[in-house]
Amino acid sequence: MSIDAVTGGATVLMPEAAATEFLHSLSKPAHILVAVSGGSDSTGLLIALAERLKSHPHKDITLSAASIDHGLRAAAADEAREVAAFCASRGISHFVRRWEGEKPPTGIMAAAREARYGLLADLASDISADVIATAHTLDDQRETMAMRSARRGQGGHGTGIADAVLFDRRIWIVRPFLACRRADIRAFLEAHGVSWFDDPSNEDIKYERVRTRRDLQAEPMAGVPGDGGADRAVLSGRAAAWLDNWVTIHAQALCVIDRAGLSADQVAVAYALSHLAAVFGGKAYAPGRVQMERVLEFVNGASPGRRTAGGVVFDLRRDGLYLMRESRNIAPLPLLPGAKSIWDGRFEISNSREAPVRVIAAGMENMTIFPATMPKGVVLRARAAMPLAVTEGEAKAAAMTVVPYLAPFDRFLTRFDLTFANRLSAAFGREAYMRLPLSAL
Repeated sequence: MSIDAVTGGATVLMPEAAATEFLHSLSKPAHILVAVSGGSDSTGLLIALAERLKSHPHKDITLSAASIDHGLRAAAADEAREVAAFCASRGISHFVRRWEGEKPPTGIMAAAREARYGLLADLASDISADVIATAHTLDDQRETMAMRSARRGQGGHGTGIADAVLFDRRIWIVRPFLACRRADIRAFLEAHGVSWFDDPSNEDIKYERVRTRRDLQAEPMAGVPGDGGADRAVLSGRAAAWLDNWVTIHAQALCVIDRAGLSADQVAVAYALSHLAAVFGGKAYAPGRVQMERVLEFVNGASPGRRTAGGVVFDLRRDGLYLMRESRNIAPLPLLPGAKSIWDGRFEISNSREAPVRVIAAGMENMTIFPATMPKGVVLRARAAMPLAVTEGEAKAAAMTVVPYLAPFDRFLTRFDLTFANRLSAAFGREAYMRLPLSAL
């Protein structure tokens, strides 16, 4: 069998070829932590990597595995133990971590994903792993694109899963099997005499992905297009250049865009403005498509004025566009001594005091942190949404450690958005994001 075949816009790789390509591209030395549930995809990824390293030894590559017990199924603990025994039989270090605590009544899949990646990242730090590998497949890619298209009411397919994502600014999660079909992975395992578990939740139609998978079963895999990642990476670079030329961030709370920049590269403006709206609104995602279309129509108009979208004020004046957080609906944040948390999705605040504090919106004080040339109304609104730590009785507390938090990037950053995210991080006075540990993908 050929190691790869091209179908439609997607290149399909056999598991062995995908493992070889990944190991070749990996920056070395490297310690890989593979997330293994015991299902066919993750087991196939682990075996493909292990077999490749066995037949072509790399003294500078270490392979470990981890299983996350989400505490959602009684059988999960037993499955994790079986994966551990399987890894031991092959000389692969294996670790188990469990998602403890109360589970949310809604959004369980998203919460489980957050918990899983957090546990994997903590483990990676403990064992000095350089990269986490997960076994998302071409089937997963196809389902994700279909689901995103359906949510946006578009024809065709939406944006797909990224092949590499930086989690929490601390470790890259890579997906070497994103060009592999599940059927090929299972055939690979059968050829090696390896079995796997079938998670019953994969058949539960209460989940959107399961329903989408069933809907897609009648469609040929050859209809899968590319995920659009390469185009988005190019756009990220164009938007980064636009940011450098036209945007200034003041006091990490006020964004000023030169009026001439609004008539520049329109596609780049739309990309950058949507991410700026997310950052200043403290949201992981940009305002909805309809909202952003209205914002773009407004900023491209000739009449000065103000609009609000996603908790962000867009103040258009003759000299430029000003963005700042709307001062409404900003919840206070209690912080115990030594605690650290995210306030309003925009700032990471640490309490180094020996007493508890509350972080609230600052009101109108200390306007001198903004340039004197800024319009007074703009400065008043921006200052009103900045953080202030107060003690019991609302007395102003000693200064806290405050770091800007870029909500659309600081938790999950795709490699496609890395160029723009790095420029934006610098504009906020923050360090660059961690470099991708791959020379090519």
